[in-house]
Amino acid sequence: MNAALQDFRTIWRAAAAQREPGSLRGVYLVAGAIASCGIIVAVLGNLSPLQALRFAIAVVFMALAFIWTFLFVPGSIRLNSPMNAWLLPRQRRRLLQMTAAYLCIATLGIAYGLGNWAVLPIVALGTLCMALMMAGNKYVVVLLVLGGNGPWLVHFMLPPAWVERMTGNAAFWVMSILVLPAAVWGLRWMYPAGGDAFLARRGDQIRRLNHFAFRKEQQQPMPDGMVWQGNLSLYRVALRCERRRADPGTMLMHALGPMAHWTSWGGAIVVVVVVSVIVHIVLAVPRGAAAQSFAGVLLDAGPGMMALVVAFSTAQYGQQLRRTQGEQALLRLTPLAGNAALLNRRLATRLLRQALSVWVLLTAALTGASFVLGTGPDGLLRQLGLCSLAGQVAMMGLLGDYASVRGGWNLALGLRAGAYALVQALAAVALGKLTGTTAWPWLIEISLAVCLVQLRLDWRRMLAAPPAFPAGRLG
Repeated sequence: MNAALQDFRTIWRAAAAQREPGSLRGVYLVAGAIASCGIIVAVLGNLSPLQALRFAIAVVFMALAFIWTFLFVPGSIRLNSPMNAWLLPRQRRRLLQMTAAYLCIATLGIAYGLGNWAVLPIVALGTLCMALMMAGNKYVVVLLVLGGNGPWLVHFMLPPAWVERMTGNAAFWVMSILVLPAAVWGLRWMYPAGGDAFLARRGDQIRRLNHFAFRKEQQQPMPDGMVWQGNLSLYRVALRCERRRADPGTMLMHALGPMAHWTSWGGAIVVVVVVSVIVHIVLAVPRGAAAQSFAGVLLDAGPGMMALVVAFSTAQYGQQLRRTQGEQALLRLTPLAGNAALLNRRLATRLLRQALSVWVLLTAALTGASFVLGTGPDGLLRQLGLCSLAGQVAMMGLLGDYASVRGGWNLALGLRAGAYALVQALAAVALGKLTGTTAWPWLIEISLAVCLVQLRLDWRRMLAAPPAFPAGRLG
């Protein structure tokens, strides 16, 4: 038993070491944000203490599943190379054991937390598909899209008689029976025992792994896809306009690359608006009582969870500052940079102006999407409250000492942001109970006040820090 545990520990550390430090930081921060937001929703929601506790358990298991899927799975695939699959058979066996145990524990934990064992096969298949996607399977994305939209498609695209069959006990047992063979096939696909087929697909599999990884200097630093290409076209237009203005502060932001420019959010905002319009059109079609009830659940949960987008609206600045150190070093040699105080003031001004603009645009887009979907005044107020809290969390990692290696988002700052958000949520609930009102107006006021104080302190700290360019040069 001790030997097996030692093997598991060694494999975990080796798999995690395959990722870059920035990637590790991002994975942990995203998992922490998911857990924090879920706990806050449990606190602010109309749940009994037991229901809130179970929901918090589900969210914690979701965060752990996120860490495993995005951190361990890609690294383990790299460890299980065709040569290692033959030379280190015990490693492959341990990988199979670890992944099988993870699938069981994560599925049971999430299903228990959700309080409905009927979702067990759906959670199991979803967890397996996410692991397969991060392992480089190019077909599982289609299954994830269809599975994620399955309830919506079943309720709104099929006749009522078929809906009862597709959501009845027979369908539940069919899915439950399919989970085991699907898991066995998935594990064997993820960790094959070598052979010609393994060698033939290895190159394409590694390319797909790199697509989800944080890029190194010798790799392409920008993702592919139609949305990103549209953002890049918009960025080129903005760059031409800003070059004619030749504002030094504005041009400083271009040293960080297109991903740190405000145009990188153009595609996300357009997608939110288009999807909300399409869903509104579909919901306008008359359906049965079950479909209307399911639509109500979607309208309650969907827009609120989209507030997570606001929480991550400043994460790209720290990442790009660490990726573009060479460009920043060259920029320091030009008159555009100015002295240390001027450089930090210009950079802080542009970062703050751009981040606040993106916060306002995303909040307007998400609130507008909720309005288009027919959300009532209480739902719109809740959306504003969640976006305000998410924006306050996002601003915590915006300004600071970027010359230090710990500048920007880090694990300690992420934990502090989660604690602040939880305290604000509890304070809003307490004030709502004292005044006999809902917690959402108080949450808006508290989060904006905290954000104002926090930005003032961070502004002073950034102006007093060493020159931000090149970022991360000081230990």
